Amino acid sequence: MTPRERELLTGMGNCFEACGADFDGTVRMVAEARRLEPTEVRRLLTEIRTQCADDPEFVRLRGRLPPEFPL
Repeated sequence: MTPRERELLTGMGNCFEACGADFDGTVRMVAEARRLEPTEVRRLLTEIRTQCADDPEFVRLRGRLPPEFPL
């Protein structure tokens, strides 16, 4: 994982833990914090999932989020 990917997934976990928002709400919070559009955050999350699904760090960070989150 790249530092940017790690930061994005960490931010997703932090926002979810702080607010308990649904997927779209969490994406919006992360997008605002990172000064990105929500569509860009979704695209990046899809890329991370595709490229890093077997990476232990991805699995650990992904584990902080509900299983129903589509990433």
